[in-house]
Amino acid sequence: MRADSSWELTMAGLRSRLSSDVMLDTGEVDLSQVQFVRPGWLVGLSSLIETWCLEDRPLGIKLPLDDVARYMQRMDFFANFGEKLLYDKDVTRLEIGTRHGDAPLSELRTVRTEDEVAAVTRDFHRLLSKGNLTRSEVNRCCTVLSEFLENAVIHAESPCGAYTAIQTYQMRGNRVCVAVADAGIGIPATLKVHREAVSRGISTDGGLIELAAVDGVSRLSADRGGGFGSALRSVGRGNGALTAWSGQGWVRFSGVVGARAEEAHRFLGTCVEAEFRLS
Repeated sequence: MRADSSWELTMAGLRSRLSSDVMLDTGEVDLSQVQFVRPGWLVGLSSLIETWCLEDRPLGIKLPLDDVARYMQRMDFFANFGEKLLYDKDVTRLEIGTRHGDAPLSELRTVRTEDEVAAVTRDFHRLLSKGNLTRSEVNRCCTVLSEFLENAVIHAESPCGAYTAIQTYQMRGNRVCVAVADAGIGIPATLKVHREAVSRGISTDGGLIELAAVDGVSRLSADRGGGFGSALRSVGRGNGALTAWSGQGWVRFSGVVGARAEEAHRFLGTCVEAEFRLS
């Protein structure tokens, strides 16, 4: 990576670097040029680290500049991995700082049980209820979160459960960004034999991810599944947006314009990031 090749650790940034040079020849993960971090990157990279970590030695990490590293510290990124990672800088010197405002979910969380799914969803409900959304809109947003957390914990066969992180952005129109990722078998693998996929002849990873957005579609039956597509359409006059990355499928969902699927570098598991306007 060139010394001047700074980049933002969004889901799109992670996707780009995975297809090129985020992993160094030495086996390290190079984050040294990262200038900005979003929840989708935080949970996505965390899940990938779970698959990259070797049992016989820690995974090396080249840390970003201190401003970004302090954000990662504040989001409890380093605390989650302990001795699994080996950093090129001393992370203990970083000031923890304070979370942004009243942000009860403003940290990286691991969720492994249904009780933990319920606890995170309750916190998310309280956070959303402080905005100007109606009760039904709040419930729809919570459906998106609980749907992906439950899928990761119950169906995805993820060895690390689910990672989740939530951030509010008051300077960008009072929005909330929520992300969930796991290191499981992925959405395409769970739905490729679903009767709807078979009957419609859906075989691409992107097409199977789009199928997951349909109300009532579930790996287990046709009457489960919260239908996050309808949640995006119903919240904030349809201004919700969600990106889902699983296997080689990359799909952007919008409550206004629908879905757009692309092929991407393979993600080992599933990573989703949704954003809603709170007012």
